[in-house]
Formats: sequence, C-alpha cells, structure tokens
Amino acid sequence: MKRWIALFLIGLMAISVAASGCISGGGGTSTSSQSSTQTTTSNYAPSKINILYTYTGSFSDPAKGKQAAQAQLQQGAWVIYQVAGGTGLGVFEAVGDYLKANGKEMGPPFAIGVDSAQDWIKPGVIIASMMKRVDVGVYNAVKAAEENQFKGGVVELGLKEGGVKLSTLQDVKAMFDSLPPDVKEKKLKDLGFDNEQQLLDYLNKTRQQVPSWIWQAVDQLQKEIIDGKIIVPKATQKSQIEELRKATNWQDMEKLGQEWAKSAPKPETYFNKTLNERQNTKKIAIVFDVGGRGDLSFNDMAYMGAERAVKDFGLQLTQLQSNSPNDYYTNLQSLAKTGQYDIIIAVGFMMTDAVKKVAQEYPNQRFVLIDGYDPNMPHNVQMVLFKENEGSALAGALAALIALNDHKDTIGIVLGMEIPVLYKFEGGYRFGAYWALDYFKNEKK
Repeated sequence: MKRWIALFLIGLMAISVAASGCISGGGGTSTSSQSSTQTTTSNYAPSKINILYTYTGSFSDPAKGKQAAQAQLQQGAWVIYQVAGGTGLGVFEAVGDYLKANGKEMGPPFAIGVDSAQDWIKPGVIIASMMKRVDVGVYNAVKAAEENQFKGGVVELGLKEGGVKLSTLQDVKAMFDSLPPDVKEKKLKDLGFDNEQQLLDYLNKTRQQVPSWIWQAVDQLQKEIIDGKIIVPKATQKSQIEELRKATNWQDMEKLGQEWAKSAPKPETYFNKTLNERQNTKKIAIVFDVGGRGDLSFNDMAYMGAERAVKDFGLQLTQLQSNSPNDYYTNLQSLAKTGQYDIIIAVGFMMTDAVKKVAQEYPNQRFVLIDGYDPNMPHNVQMVLFKENEGSALAGALAALIALNDHKDTIGIVLGMEIPVLYKFEGGYRFGAYWALDYFKNEKK
C-alpha cells in the first residue's frame, strides 16, 4: 500500500466521505436506531442522512481500520465504505464480527470495497466495490500505441469512459480468475468453498439481500451522471470539502462543484507525430509497484489490462517487479534504453518522479503512468487519472438507500491519510448519500 503514501508525498489525493451537519473534527458522531430488522418503507419519512467519517492516518494497518469501523457500527452506521487500502481490510473484519455477534451470515450491515472488485474477500459482508478501472486505462493506452494514435498528457476516466464503476459479479469473476491457479485454489479453500461457482452463488445471494429497486435507483443515478444531467462535485482542496460538509442537499453541492469547475485546469492531451511514426515491435512492458502481483488492487488490475491487450493485439509482455521505491527508476530506465518497447506501463503514483526523469532521458519512448500526475510531465507520457468522485457517488447512494430502507439514518466511511485526492472520494460519497435521501423521500415515501 505504499502507493497510497505516494499520494501524500505529492499531495494529489483526497479523502472520502464527509460527515453530515452533526459531525465535526476528524471523525463524526451521531445517533441512530440499532434495530437490525428490515422493514418496509411505506410510512417512513427520513429528514436526514448522517455520515460518519474517520481518518485512520494509515493505509497499511488493518487493526486501525477495524477499530474505526467498530466505533462507527456502535454509532449506528449501517453501511461502511472503506477507502484506506490495507487498513480497510480491518473494516471488513469489523462488519463480519458484528454480523456474527448478531447471528447473521450476511448483511446488512454491509461494507463497500474500493479500487478492485473486493466483494469476494469477505463473502456476505461486502455488498459491492467502487472500482477504479486501471485495466481499462492500461488497455486503452496500449491500444493507442499499437495503432500509432498515442497521446501524451492527461486522460481522465469517469463513469462515461468506463474508468470507475460499482462492481458486478462479472467483475468479481474476472478479478478472481486473474489469480494464478494455485492461489485461486487456496483462496477458495480459505473461504470455505469447494469451487468458484459456489463463491459466485453466495455473492449473488448476498446482493439479493438488497431490494431490486435500490439497485435500479443507483443505475438511474449513474445514467444521469453519464448523460450530464447531474454533475458530481470534485473537491480537491480542504476548503472545498469543508463546504460540502456544510451542505444539506445534493443540489447545493452540485452548484459548488460547477463553480469550482470554472477555475479548475482542464485535462489536455498532445499528439506527437514523431512518437507515432515508429515501427512497432509488438513488445510492451509493465513495471509493477511494490505491492506487486497478488495485491488484488492496482497491480493485478493493470496486469489484467495488459494481458487483454496482449491477446487482442498479439503482443509480448515483459514484467518487472519493484521491490522498493529505489527500483522504480532502475526498472523503467532498463526498459527504455533498449528501445524495444512500443509502450512502457508504470503502475501507481509512487512512480511519478521516476517516470518523469526517464521520459526526459528517452523522449522517443512512450509511457503510460497510472494514477500519477505532474503538471510538468513530458508529453511522451500519458497520465491516466480517475473520477473517483463519480464512482463514490454511486457508493454513497447505495449505502444510504440500504440504510434508509431499514429505517436507519447513518452510514460511514473509513479512510487512510487525510490527503488531497481522497477528497474526491469523500465529496462524491456525500453527494450520492444526499441524492439518495432525496430519492427516497420523493420516490419511496
């Protein structure tokens, strides 16, 4: 999870989900009914949705994540979104323990995963995951290179571009199938399943604990965002997220986002004719972050995208593992100096400085940097970023509707360090929750 620390070092990330008006400081407090019985919505007219948030200060300490989630559960959180890397694994444990203590094998309460399709990690506990489609970013960049249509600069992927989304069972299967056979077999055994289909059936049963109208409502929000009818605010500064915390409806949040967008830099791309006149070798390379293959997150998803491109375009893939940050430059430079690769893929924020340096040294080499940004990056680098605010809006809507359907008014989010790019998660989650409150009052009252 050192890639997350990199966000702190370069100040790009922003922490997810803000608290509602009754929450203050670095965490939140509120009260909520503790009944675990699902009820109908017919005569229930909620007036608010409370959002508990906790910054753990870590992306690699599951114990802190568990402690934070336990505190939120005690305060009535009915769904908890984890945006804390390895620390977030403790959130899954806390929700699982809560269910077990209450004699339940499936939620609610539920947890929501992040980055990859994490649903299978704790079956019955994780209702869905907000995915950052690193595989899509990698595949698109490789495709552009192979077609000599490569562009440097910033490419930002949101719901419309397929860069963020809520996980489906198909996503879970794809992620699980990307594991080496021996690893997959061990995971199934550890989870108590005889085969993969048993796991998928169980996850499907878990999703059926949520009424179909809730999934349809989230789909509606997604469509309206894609169609441009709803604009999810993109908070990237402390002052901006504080404004969202004070807002009490999604319409006011949307107006704030529209104002911020007027002065925000627009993503730009650059087509370099020289870069796209080269004779391709059908060879590509990928440099993994320190987490490596098997991280069930960025590295594995980057591999999925590269592997799909290999199959579609008949390529050869070279893989290099970084055992420490000191390996980034060495790995990238060793590949670039050969001049053999149509494109070199660098996975994660931590490689930003190394990519910049090597790209300056080898201006005729194409690079793609996943989830990293530098305003002065050479134009032979494509920086793939994600609209985490849009994907988190879906997570917030799902969480709030599950809670409101059970006559609860509190949801939570557990985060790592308080760093700028995670504000996009936080603001989006808050926005989605308030959209859900409005939807529930008007459509399900």
